[in-house]
Amino acid sequence: MYERGQIAAPKDAVSRRRYMRERLAREEAESLLEEKSRELFEANQGLQKLLGTLETAVQERTRELETARVAAEAANEAKSIFLASMSHEIRTPMNGILGMAQALDDSGLSKDQGKLVSILSDSGKLLLAIINDVLDISKIEAGKLEFEFIPYPLTDLVENMQHHYQFPAQEKALRFDVAITEAARCWVRTDPIRLQQVVGNLLSNAIKFTEAGAVALSVDLLPLSSEHAMLSLKVKDTGPGIPEDQQARLFERFGQAHSSVNRTHGGTGLGLAISRHICVLMGGKISVRSQPEQGAEFHAMVKVELADEAVAHIRSAPKADAARRLVGLRVLAAEDNRTNQLVLRHMLKKNDLTLDIVDNGKEALRAWRDGTYDMVLMDIDMPVMGGLEATQRIRIIENETMKNPIPILAVSANAMVHQVAGYLAGGMSGHVAKPVSRDALVQAMAAALEGETR
Repeated sequence: MYERGQIAAPKDAVSRRRYMRERLAREEAESLLEEKSRELFEANQGLQKLLGTLETAVQERTRELETARVAAEAANEAKSIFLASMSHEIRTPMNGILGMAQALDDSGLSKDQGKLVSILSDSGKLLLAIINDVLDISKIEAGKLEFEFIPYPLTDLVENMQHHYQFPAQEKALRFDVAITEAARCWVRTDPIRLQQVVGNLLSNAIKFTEAGAVALSVDLLPLSSEHAMLSLKVKDTGPGIPEDQQARLFERFGQAHSSVNRTHGGTGLGLAISRHICVLMGGKISVRSQPEQGAEFHAMVKVELADEAVAHIRSAPKADAARRLVGLRVLAAEDNRTNQLVLRHMLKKNDLTLDIVDNGKEALRAWRDGTYDMVLMDIDMPVMGGLEATQRIRIIENETMKNPIPILAVSANAMVHQVAGYLAGGMSGHVAKPVSRDALVQAMAAALEGETR
């Protein structure tokens, strides 16, 4: 028989060994856990440091981007100011050139002299068109191309194009065909100037490059809904045609089919690029179909809004009626440029009205106070006092003295849409852009007398 103590010994030994194994495993686990915790801590510290570096990098990059944004906006603003200034500075002498050419043409010239003046006038208009193209492409680059959507009869578009391009076509012995569908004989809301610019560019190119045969313009209106339609404008010619691999270049800035085009026909290479931008911005597009020696067809499309029937019947007064409205008027004009003063006198001398001209807004304000005038023609940028300030002072005095507001027409080389909107908001009755044509001035004066805004 074994004694009690001798029997218990093996169990104690087993328990001790088990205890030691468990303790060793626990110590290994604790050591491993500590090691992993240390690794996690170090990794977390690394992440925290990386996060700080990233935050610093993001902040620095954000500051760089903000600085670049501010600089870009400042550059765009400077460019817009420059464009507005250039437009004004160029249009002012162009008003003198074209105005004096018109005055010479009215002075009773011989046939040969009349031809010389006609060449002078056409050259001035060509220069103005080139200047407008350069200004437009700059405005497109700056995202500043402006539009004005007003009621406009599409029959006027056809008549204007016929009037302007019939003679150039005849000079080259080309047949000039114009067609407008019945659907397009209506009024729409669009930008007439931009519309005429697109069609004018297409017709000018077609006549320029076509030596024999015909040039044709077709106008159609394709309904989209009860309120909108797509205006289709096609210009087709019998010129030399354009190879397919050169057609895409036509719509690039300064792009022409090949280098000899500029030497042979001249031009800036901007017209089609500008026309494409206008069409896209007006919800449409422009394309060309052509084969060598088979002529070309350019197809421009723009989205228009259909005008109300009531609006469609409000037509501008005929030229003769507008001229009659001016008979006997006493007109005050503020214009600081001596040449433009002469232009204004020559333009209105046939209208049987009294015209007094002063040199700045301050003198215009004094003359208006002391005289009895029916209308004021106001330049904008003048020394001593500008036209807008003079207009605002006149409106304040009229309001204080309960006088009827006198029509004040801005006659200015500042012709951008936002500028015109500012003049109308400042109390002016309408606007005529320099270079001024007699018809446009007379029509605007008649509209101002009727209380219409132009």
